[in-house]
Amino acid sequence: MNRAEYDNTVRDLLLTSLQPSASFPFDDFGYGFDNIAEVLSISPLHLELYEIAADDLLDELLAATAPVASDVSRLEGELDLETTTGAASGASWNLWSNGTASAVVDLPSEGHYIVTARLWASQAGPDLAQATLLLDGAPLSTFDVVDAEEPGGLYTVEIDLANPGSHTFGVSFDNDFYDPIAGEDRNLYVDWLEIEGPTDQFDETPPGYAAIFTCDPASPGFDEEGCAEEIITAFAPRAWRRVVTGEEIDGLMGLYTFDRDSGGDWFEGVRTMLKTALLSPHFIYRVELDDNPTSPEARLLDGYELASRLSYFLWSSMPDDALFALAADDSLLEDEVLAAEIERMLADPRAEALVDNLAGQWLYIRAVDDAFPDSETFPDWDEDLRASMQEEMRRISLDLFLEDRSMLELFTGEETWIDARLAAHYGMPEPTADWERVSLTDDPRVGFLTTGGLLTSLSYPTRTSPVRRGKWVLGNLLCEAPPPPPAGVDTVLDGEVEGEALSLRDELEQHRADPVCASCHATMDPIGFAMENYDGIGAWRTEDDNAFPIDASGFLPGGAAFTDIGDLAAQLAADPESPGCMVEKTFTYALGRAPTVEDLVYLDAIEADFVTADHRFAALAAAIALSEPFRFKAGEP
Repeated sequence: MNRAEYDNTVRDLLLTSLQPSASFPFDDFGYGFDNIAEVLSISPLHLELYEIAADDLLDELLAATAPVASDVSRLEGELDLETTTGAASGASWNLWSNGTASAVVDLPSEGHYIVTARLWASQAGPDLAQATLLLDGAPLSTFDVVDAEEPGGLYTVEIDLANPGSHTFGVSFDNDFYDPIAGEDRNLYVDWLEIEGPTDQFDETPPGYAAIFTCDPASPGFDEEGCAEEIITAFAPRAWRRVVTGEEIDGLMGLYTFDRDSGGDWFEGVRTMLKTALLSPHFIYRVELDDNPTSPEARLLDGYELASRLSYFLWSSMPDDALFALAADDSLLEDEVLAAEIERMLADPRAEALVDNLAGQWLYIRAVDDAFPDSETFPDWDEDLRASMQEEMRRISLDLFLEDRSMLELFTGEETWIDARLAAHYGMPEPTADWERVSLTDDPRVGFLTTGGLLTSLSYPTRTSPVRRGKWVLGNLLCEAPPPPPAGVDTVLDGEVEGEALSLRDELEQHRADPVCASCHATMDPIGFAMENYDGIGAWRTEDDNAFPIDASGFLPGGAAFTDIGDLAAQLAADPESPGCMVEKTFTYALGRAPTVEDLVYLDAIEADFVTADHRFAALAAAIALSEPFRFKAGEP
């Protein structure tokens, strides 16, 4: 699993809000995505962090099984106690005659408390010194103080307090003795008085506890081993997303037994099994077991394997109970059942993972985090604007992926989402709500290509980049990515030639005069020019950085000319390559691998279904999930 999948999986498995992957190393990328099996790897650091994550998750899950750490109030005898007799004696208070040393302590809650005093006495006469611990003047317990010198001994009483609030705790000296003729003097020394508690308070039970601990350890006649086996027998198949054998359960129970035999309590034994399950390769990897892993022959996935492929495609997480139930009897393998599940899952809030992860990478929503415009060049830039830009991109993507809209609105959409910050940045009227859908009919912006976040992420810190913008359209919307520049080629543009200022278009035309550069720039640059009316942070402009009027015209690789961004968007929407590219990107993400030659016939069929359904994402997802590449597996010789 990658980082997003790990967090989502533990969220659904343990009902936690923790996101342990924040401390994991960044995932490797391949073909534009971070869920590509062939590039993901695990290092020794991963293993260490997986163990820390498992401990943190189980600490939260089991928090209600151990008392909350108690508050401790320690009152020093010579500093903090109100006394009726005596005097300070070094680091203690000497009660040299019968009297008390006390203080008021505020106890915020009822519960079990421990009251302790450190005492010693100078003994005299026939009896030991006698001391009493007091609560609100009433005796709690009386002790013979046997300790005759510093540091003394601890004298403790435990109480159950029913009325929280301010209470007076104290210690009294009860049997003073003084014989001046014999020179004997019995005194009580109070080093400190301490109140600890409440010691019986527990954290609120987390939601995941009831889901996993299906038997009650506090119930009469509790069967410890039987309950432990019940818990792991239910947990392991969900964590490993498959049927778990009796031998595997026995192995986990062996860990429980070992832990108990080593002195651990029942919860510690169960925790050891849960932790082992979370650290197993069957949890960390998305495993598809194969009796013949080197055979290239395609074999149908079983119900559990298909359920996992589907859930990690649409939710970036584990299957839910409904999917597991359909996997258990293999009914998920039926076309009608699978199609119905896809519809159900796309209506589930967890499907927003498609926006976070598929759109987040394909449409560069995440890339806005990596943009750092120069504050002197773009003084309007700040973190609030970054957040607003990302939210606009996210809301448009939610509309496209989950609201039954044509995916071609990616190019030609006539609406966007704005808040007050974006409205000011775009020169639009301030919205009446925190976020408002607005029309672009009378605005120069159109579709996703003119979102501020995308334009910013495809710019340099101090200026726009027609090259980066054009390359992104070619690679992400037409799937015709140009190769990287040859080694040693100068890609720096300085804005002038022989002291004369140039427009960015003129600079790039001179750059294309180099035959080494021309083949790629001839396709990238003209597309990027269509976006030049938007500066390095996506604000509208009519002149470039050198005050030259902007010419937003250009042509597509096939030679079709366009006049501006609106014309380009319309031509991209009509380009027969656009739906195929949407299919290729989604297919790559869904299967966690790049398409192969053998997949081409299936991609054509998927595209045909997608186009027939008016380019709805739901139809695209269903066509992919119902295809043979998604439902079959093959080994690697």
